[in-house]
Amino acid sequence: MNDEARFGRRIGGMLSQRNAQLGPEARAALAEARRQAVAAASERHFGSFRAPRAAMSWWASAKPAVAAVLVLGILFAGGYVNTARTQAVQGEVETALLADDLPIDAYLDQGFRAWLLVESSSSRS
Repeated sequence: MNDEARFGRRIGGMLSQRNAQLGPEARAALAEARRQAVAAASERHFGSFRAPRAAMSWWASAKPAVAAVLVLGILFAGGYVNTARTQAVQGEVETALLADDLPIDAYLDQGFRAWLLVESSSSRS
């Protein structure tokens, strides 16, 4: 314990001994003065912390909204990336079709489509 704490305890003990010798009116007056002093000290000491507490309570109520906005942003970004990939793959397929030696009419033929399905299923196995 430091010197200030020891000094405070010593003074507090002396005041408590003297307080026992006082009458009830004097004790009531001292108790009221103590309440006023504590209220004034706490107002002076902790009064500057009211704005951050208000800001913290505002932030506490805004957290769910901020979280929802972040989740929606992530979902939209994922959708954008997925769409970009799909379009890139479709572009590659269309480029391969256009660069191929087969005429476009061959792809429209139902027999050719059936042959492609059979070939693609046999190449997967």
